[in-house]
Amino acid sequence: MSLITVPARAFFSFAFPCHRRIEAPKIDGNLRDWDDGFLVPDLIGVDGGKSFADVYMAWSDAGVWFALEVKNKRSYKVDPRNFWQADCFEVWLDTRDMKDSHRANRYCHHFFFLPGGSGRDGKGPIGRQTSIDKAREQAPPCPEEAIKVGLRRLKRSYQMEIFLPAEGLNGFQPREFDRLGFNYVVHDIEQGTQSWSVDRTPPFDGDPSRWGTAQLRASTDLPNNGETP
Repeated sequence: MSLITVPARAFFSFAFPCHRRIEAPKIDGNLRDWDDGFLVPDLIGVDGGKSFADVYMAWSDAGVWFALEVKNKRSYKVDPRNFWQADCFEVWLDTRDMKDSHRANRYCHHFFFLPGGSGRDGKGPIGRQTSIDKAREQAPPCPEEAIKVGLRRLKRSYQMEIFLPAEGLNGFQPREFDRLGFNYVVHDIEQGTQSWSVDRTPPFDGDPSRWGTAQLRASTDLPNNGETP
């Protein structure tokens, strides 16, 4: 009999302020236009884990942005078919954040982003929406060409920037619904996994009641109100 280990985080409700961006960052993989005010709080320490990646998040009426830096990186493996078994960044979003059901619905989205796998040299990034297991109803697909991903590989790390447009997020109405159900998992072939509210253990990864919450803040005390200098 195999044992399912559930992280302690899965039994708590987590929320953080997700700040609005006045100016959209350039999606080129360079994180120079992100600062610590946009960082998603690191929760893996609750279970005694050690983080190896910084994750940033922001929003505007146009959509949602993410930025990622994975540190201590030496080698890469990407697999678009079995993305969770290689280097990958996964994101789950619920545009209603109701927390009243254990099964995903049409407002729940699952995306994955790879630091390679496209282009002639295979080093271009990939961003795609995928289905959620045992969902009552899948969200309408966000066209792959509408998802913007920028990648920058450095000597011992990689940086990624992502934009998910509002029209690709079913039910995204931030002026009416100012919370997003949210979870992420970073996979690394050398360092393992880093997750937020829950890891990728089925069925908890597809259970929106166990995801955390990103509280969409319309105003912010960040320098320049989120604008780049």
